[in-house]
Amino acid sequence: MLQNQPEYGELRRFCAGNDFVAMKTAKMLVQTVSEIEKHLMDALGKLPMVLSRLYEKQNRLHEKVQNTLAKVQNDSTELPEILHSAEQLASVAEQIGVVRTMLSDTLRKHLSQEETALQKAAQESLETAQAVAYASVCWGSESGNGTEKAQQNQELLCKLKENDYLRDITRQLGRMKEVLSALRKNGYAHGRGEKFSLTRGRDLRNLLSGELALLASPATMPLFLRRYNAKGLTQYAKREKIRKGGGDVIVCLDESGSTCGENAAWGKALALAVQDICAHEGRKFALIHFSGKDEVRTDRFLPGKFTAEELLAAAEHFFDGGTDFETPLKEALRLMDKEAFENADILFITDGYCDISDSLAEKLQNEVSDARCSVIGLLMDQDSPGEVFSLEQFCERVLRVSQFSHMDIEQQLFNHNVP
Repeated sequence: MLQNQPEYGELRRFCAGNDFVAMKTAKMLVQTVSEIEKHLMDALGKLPMVLSRLYEKQNRLHEKVQNTLAKVQNDSTELPEILHSAEQLASVAEQIGVVRTMLSDTLRKHLSQEETALQKAAQESLETAQAVAYASVCWGSESGNGTEKAQQNQELLCKLKENDYLRDITRQLGRMKEVLSALRKNGYAHGRGEKFSLTRGRDLRNLLSGELALLASPATMPLFLRRYNAKGLTQYAKREKIRKGGGDVIVCLDESGSTCGENAAWGKALALAVQDICAHEGRKFALIHFSGKDEVRTDRFLPGKFTAEELLAAAEHFFDGGTDFETPLKEALRLMDKEAFENADILFITDGYCDISDSLAEKLQNEVSDARCSVIGLLMDQDSPGEVFSLEQFCERVLRVSQFSHMDIEQQLFNHNVP
């Protein structure tokens, strides 16, 4: 029943090659299965014991009949005894059949009642496996032995349980890192000046064979249908020109109170996914957290010169104040001018709830133009589609959540940055 749950395949994928994840989820499942086993034994009562004794009696009678049968060939007076034993043997066999039926019916009835508990355990185990695996991928250190890493993973898991914001970021960032890993492993040159990469969707013509394999078994078909409905099947992306990695990247991330919730977690995860791209390509990355006037914090991640603890600290930070666009833009321009973030692209992530004057907008536009940087605006405007974005006049392009799904925006940014 457990192996037939739609979550089981994903659960195995997260556990494969990760001892800590496997042990954590195994403990959860063993506890649930043990509880179900106890419930079943309580429901069966004395039936297993009765069946066991009947089998013992059947074995004794069978042996007696065999022994008497050997004697009756030499002494016909033993015939009544063998007939009596044979009748007893037939009676015991009939009783065994009745008890087995009772036992089977009782098991079937109570197993159907326990299926909900098993489904819940499978779902919770998958969530735990995903959380532990993603925590290790996102915040784990590569140094240390097995015991030290297990201790670190345990501490990360406790931190996630206590911090909903960090847990949501980890869930989103872990998923994004899987996509990035697939892009790096599966992107390959095709012809001249083209490449293939992977994306998510439900284009049946471009699905990977591994996704189509889910249709081969009734147990995994629900998982395929669920991914299909969510446009989450892994498929080949359209061909595009091979491009070299760009320059440094600066992300200005809105941490005002109005972004609190899904926007805050997704925006932070997306920023750190871009940081992961820069780290793999030896590019400098800066994350500018901003909120109200003078509320600004800059985290710099230079190639090979940052730790997992610094990434985790950047992820946990959240201002929860007002909104001011001028401060983060000036800080981004200062990084380019004073800290050698050369040829940097700026990604400005906000929900847009801030206006700036025309004179300030013109001034900033001139400074951005003089710095020769590219500014991409990412507007989380799903609650107010069509909202006027005060920075739009000097953004190279604006990606609106009201027009594109989160996955579509991720695909555009990742394909733009992953060579």
